[in-house]
Order: sequence, then structure tokens, then C-alpha cells
Amino acid sequence: MKTVTKGERLYTVSYVRQYDNASVVQLLIDWDEQQEPQLTIQQKLERKHFGLYIDASYECRSKGTGGSNGHESSTYVVTPPLPDDLRGLHFVFTEYEDAFEEKPTGWAITIQG
Repeated sequence: MKTVTKGERLYTVSYVRQYDNASVVQLLIDWDEQQEPQLTIQQKLERKHFGLYIDASYECRSKGTGGSNGHESSTYVVTPPLPDDLRGLHFVFTEYEDAFEEKPTGWAITIQG
């Protein structure tokens, strides 16, 4: 489990589950809801999407995102499976305006294995 703080948010890779043909990575984002500016309903509906990139040898696919006030959880399927020793790998989570990962916002967070 690794955590990086950027701004007022904590970004955590909470687990990497290993399977024979793939790995599953979970990203948690936590923040103090009291510190957030009041968002309009439209801003809440325009939630950004995070894509995962490790390196060219891995395909990373989002399996969905959910959350509530002050917390968000995203899950990714990675193929082929990641090695048991994650040292040296970089998990790059890039923010996109859409779920198709076609419109990057220019913002990213890197968490080292």
C-alpha cells in the first residue's frame, strides 16, 4: 500500500490482487469534504476519470469508479499480470475529462511500487 499527497487529496494504491491471467489495482482518493469548495450539481456531474498507465508492456483497463463525499475508489484490470515484486514500477494515474481517455486534463499522479 502506497500513498501520495497532492494538494488536499490523498491518493493510495490500496491493493494489487494477483491472478493467473491479470492483476487488479485499486486507487483510493480521499479528501476532507469540509475543505472542498461548494460545487454546483453540474460540476458534480462532470466528474473526471483517471486512467492508469504502467508501461508499454501492460494494458490497463478501468473497471469502474464509485464514491461518496470525501472518498472515491477506482479499480483497474492490468494484463499481463504484474510481477509479485512491484519495486521499480510506476503507476501513473492521468486525469481525463471523459471515460474514453481521449481528453486529458494535463494532471497526473505517480505512485511508485
